[in-house]
Amino acid sequence: TPEGAATAATYFLNLFPYVFATGDLDAWQNMSDDNCEFCNNVASDVTDRHNAGDWVDPWEQVVTPLGYWVDDADPNRYVVRAQATSEAHTAHSQDGTLTEVEASDDVLLIQLFWSREDWTIEAIEAESGDDSE
Repeated sequence: TPEGAATAATYFLNLFPYVFATGDLDAWQNMSDDNCEFCNNVASDVTDRHNAGDWVDPWEQVVTPLGYWVDDADPNRYVVRAQATSEAHTAHSQDGTLTEVEASDDVLLIQLFWSREDWTIEAIEAESGDDSE
């Protein structure tokens, strides 16, 4: 359903601060399609960061679904348009260096597929045309 797609997209985007803070990618990877470039890039960044002894403080993020589309060719594929607003937060390096990460407010397009059992994230990109897929 559209509501299910919006709920899954919101849940997935809210994993973003969690994976950067903890390095725990289980839920992220369970929902990520193998070909989701954005998903894979985040997983690589998180792994590299935590393997180096770095981490990011948890931060508040608000995800608001704004609309959705159903794929004409496959009614199990949805695109959810959502606003993701993140507060400023701090990244820590193993050597003690602190980096302030600015607050952000982005509108994202999240492509999901329903497999009769779970939602899979196939792609994410910024609506502005920046390819985050």
